[in-house]
Amino acid sequence: MKTMGSGSEIDEWRPSGPIPLPPIYAWPPRPRAVAKWLFGFPGFLWPMNSLTLIITTVTWFFLTPGLSEMKTFEIWWVAVLLARNFVLVGGFVGGLHLYLLVFQAQGTSLKFSAKPFARKSARFFFHDQVRDNVFRTLFAGVPVITAFEALSYWMFANEYIPRLDVGAGSMAFWAGILAALLLAPAIHSLHFYLAHRILHWAPLYRTVHRIHHYNVEVGPWSGLAMHPIELILYFSTVCVQWVIAVHPINALFQIQIAIFNAAVSHTGFDKVVVGGGVQLESNNYFHYLHHKYFDCNYGSTLAPMDQLFGTFHDGTNEAHHAMRNRSHLRGARSG
Repeated sequence: MKTMGSGSEIDEWRPSGPIPLPPIYAWPPRPRAVAKWLFGFPGFLWPMNSLTLIITTVTWFFLTPGLSEMKTFEIWWVAVLLARNFVLVGGFVGGLHLYLLVFQAQGTSLKFSAKPFARKSARFFFHDQVRDNVFRTLFAGVPVITAFEALSYWMFANEYIPRLDVGAGSMAFWAGILAALLLAPAIHSLHFYLAHRILHWAPLYRTVHRIHHYNVEVGPWSGLAMHPIELILYFSTVCVQWVIAVHPINALFQIQIAIFNAAVSHTGFDKVVVGGGVQLESNNYFHYLHHKYFDCNYGSTLAPMDQLFGTFHDGTNEAHHAMRNRSHLRGARSG
């Protein structure tokens, strides 16, 4: 156990060193480190992005109506998407919650805080943080996800989304799909930072984003526990794929990255360790610090916007003191 800051600011667990940046930003270049980051385990491709792509592929080919059937909006196929997303989100997020917090399969290993979730709090629906988070995720999050997905398919089906004018079996077609897939995590990271900074604008924070920040101690259900307006802004990341996508699977992958990253980055654990030592990680500690201290780490390490704009907290005491000094200076200026 280590102390960050002073007083009662104690974490049950934190990394032994500073939060690292991906080696793609190192200068001079470090090609060996970049290759390890790209192809290592865990790394950029494995396992989180690959797992998401597998789920996306299965979802598209086996759990989605044919594109030709979605040229007009009809209740039946939108209902299919809604029911599928309800099960998919509930199964993945609920599975993480059960694994980590009910069955306690990895105990308190890599757990940031021993503080319990809020109960008997008027801030939450049902006066219970977990129940509130489940309700917001399933009954606000899933409909927003479904709306963006249905709109994407409808636009693809009616050719409102521009696509490469090439044959479906051509090299350019597959290269376009691959490029859009590889860009998707970076698109998500950059969009998340920009949307998140907008949400910290005082009027939007007071009316919208504060609901998500009620979750100081976080769990998997906290990731999508947002105001509907924030959910719309968060999942609008798929709009980028409306411009660059070659195939509807690109849009679906962008949406599902947003779903699964939200859950994994809010587990309250630095990594999810499953059988055989497989680890799922997605800026967990980096984003946990944002929930704990508010004025830092608005994005992720993949798109280093916090480093560029001076809000990066790497988990060290030095970064913590710099954040405090920055907050005091801003307070003095506003006063």
